[in-house]
Amino acid sequence: MMTSGLSEPVVQSIEKIMALAEAQGRHMLYEHEVYDILADMGLSVPQYAKVTSPEAITPELLSRFEGNLVVIKVVAGEVSHKEHLGGVQIVEREPGKVKTAFERMLAEFKTQQVEVEGVLLVQLIQYSRELGNEVLLGFRESETFGPVLSFSKGGGDAEHFAAHFSPPNLILAPIDRQWAQALLASTHIYQKYVGQGKSNYVERCADAGIKFSDLAVAFSNYFAGHTRFVITEFEVNPFVFASDGQFIALDGLARFERRQAGAVLALAPKETIAPFFEPRGVAVIGVSSGDSTKPGYIIFNNMLRLQRDDVYAVNPKGGQIEVSGKRHPLYASVEEIENSVDLAIVTVPAGAALSVVEACARKGVRAVILIPGGFSEIDRHRDVEEKILALARGKGFRVMGPNCLGIIYAGGAGGRGIHSFFVPEDKFSIHFEKETNVALLTQSGALGIIEIENLKNAISPKVIVSYGNQLDVDLCDLVNFFQDDPMVDVIGCYIEGFKPYAGRKFFNIAARSSKPVIVYKAGRTAAGRKATQSHTASIAGEYEVAKAAMKQAGLIVADTMIGHGDLLTTFALLSDFKVGGNRLVVIANAGYEKTIAADNLGRMVLAEFDAATRQALQKILPAMVVPDPLLDLTPMADDATFEGCMETALASPAVDALLVSIVPQSALLHTTDEEISRNADNIAARIIRLVHKYKKPTVVSVNVVSGADAVYNNLGKTLDSGGVPTFLTADRAMFCLNAFVRYYMLKHTGNKSEWLK
Repeated sequence: MMTSGLSEPVVQSIEKIMALAEAQGRHMLYEHEVYDILADMGLSVPQYAKVTSPEAITPELLSRFEGNLVVIKVVAGEVSHKEHLGGVQIVEREPGKVKTAFERMLAEFKTQQVEVEGVLLVQLIQYSRELGNEVLLGFRESETFGPVLSFSKGGGDAEHFAAHFSPPNLILAPIDRQWAQALLASTHIYQKYVGQGKSNYVERCADAGIKFSDLAVAFSNYFAGHTRFVITEFEVNPFVFASDGQFIALDGLARFERRQAGAVLALAPKETIAPFFEPRGVAVIGVSSGDSTKPGYIIFNNMLRLQRDDVYAVNPKGGQIEVSGKRHPLYASVEEIENSVDLAIVTVPAGAALSVVEACARKGVRAVILIPGGFSEIDRHRDVEEKILALARGKGFRVMGPNCLGIIYAGGAGGRGIHSFFVPEDKFSIHFEKETNVALLTQSGALGIIEIENLKNAISPKVIVSYGNQLDVDLCDLVNFFQDDPMVDVIGCYIEGFKPYAGRKFFNIAARSSKPVIVYKAGRTAAGRKATQSHTASIAGEYEVAKAAMKQAGLIVADTMIGHGDLLTTFALLSDFKVGGNRLVVIANAGYEKTIAADNLGRMVLAEFDAATRQALQKILPAMVVPDPLLDLTPMADDATFEGCMETALASPAVDALLVSIVPQSALLHTTDEEISRNADNIAARIIRLVHKYKKPTVVSVNVVSGADAVYNNLGKTLDSGGVPTFLTADRAMFCLNAFVRYYMLKHTGNKSEWLK
């Protein structure tokens, strides 16, 4: 249980402020009430006083304010941009002039039909508007992730700056000092503070961030608490570094609501997921007796191909079905099956699903995969979904889907596997004989098929799960189940959206994962969110919040689907390679490729050869080639030259990683399909041998266009199937190598600010 750092008296005082506002019918606090909260938390605010009538503006009142000027702000309900509406003025600190400004302001808002309670007199703070002197700090309660802190440039143009120059830096609460400083260190403003020697600015921002985090946790549905209210939005824009050295809040807003039932963040036991993957008895319900193109028939056939003798076909008409020349009984109901059934794969239409699931419950089925669409993703059969979920929870079984393809699973030790994807064998097949160390978890089954098909030369998954609408089983359950699987080294996720609270659950479980979790998050734009909702009935959270949360959790976030596949391949093929550092050598046979590599170094640095390495290279290289970490072998290099340079570089203690770039048209390289088939010691075979000998992270760029009429198809396929990540361009190769090396170095160093970048 997470508790807030706020003392009980402070919490009670803040609670009282919101209770008084609610009694007045408000769920937005006035600015002076925000000042009250900030002062309760020990943060600096200007001198202020609320005034409801001109008579209250006396010399005695104004004497409380420093300086010759005072700020007047209108106190009105849902008026957030007061300055744009004439609700903020600076006047001389003289009773008559302040009264006149008060009366004019009230009259102006009356003409706009805005109900006004009065004005707020606020001390005028003198400060420079130089970049870095105004910052925005706030938080909001995300429906899927809970309280999210934001830090960015502040001031009147903060929204414009965030939209066009630099979005706010985000982090999930709660945060400690280490995370608060990491948030600051991940920003551009931090670089200016450090450059100007203003370490005290960093400390003051961090202090405020921790206090905002404490406030967010104390008044959040995501954390246990006794408060009646939840703060849904709280922002100060700006905090300023004043001329007298104060770090002081100038403008603030807050919204709140009644606390609801607390977020359910606990995960169901892993044992409840196991029957999906290691069942004793599988029923395929909705198997057509005469149409081999129907989903039920295809799934039943797929299961039989896995040599299962515990799979049963169900059709209410009963009878028999012939598959591959062998006849099998058709059971009229799952309840007629004599043997135990752990897993039911349901392929009947949505309207008939409830009665089928009810029969599964009576049979004692432990897991149900609902294949059909036509549920809440198209705003239909929501009542059926709710009844199925209630039944599952009441009877203690789990449900995957609906609107999914379900599972392809290679099986565990001695297991026989699962294949519920209703795609014919001649159009999509998985070959489990290759090493299977990848778990691909996706809301879209079609994406899983396409991605694995594209990567089939390099990897074969241990499991693909298409989990669809997340009625019950979701990504959190699946990551929790597979992160401890000794046969899974890498977890890939395609996410369209999270149900309420599920984003925080995913953050919690993924942050504990000792394995790389590679994520592509869709639904980034309004159009994208609409598309994902129509497909999966999920609530697509704000992309930037999701991305920030995933980075904070230490996940690898891909910006494109191509990048997701490339990263998945890299991390899978190099999973047992050791990262010793980020010192890189590039070996190419074209100058432009080494230039592209140099332009995309990222956080890699060029290695510095020692004398022994230089001497070894000089013995291999032509006289006109200089031993250099950006090594251009020229088009005159043959297989042996490439091999010799690679071995010398990989053997060097000064080298941690390698990029090999091949323009295969070179006359002296064995690169064509014919040359590779005819010459067993071709360039690809030599690269594969060396890469696995030294186990230093190595990627290859092969500059060709593949296709039916290409003569270099087998070069890339051979490298991929040999366990060497291979890409079409040096920049893509460098991107993936950077991500791989960075991930393991950050795991070792624990540099939190780098995680957030």
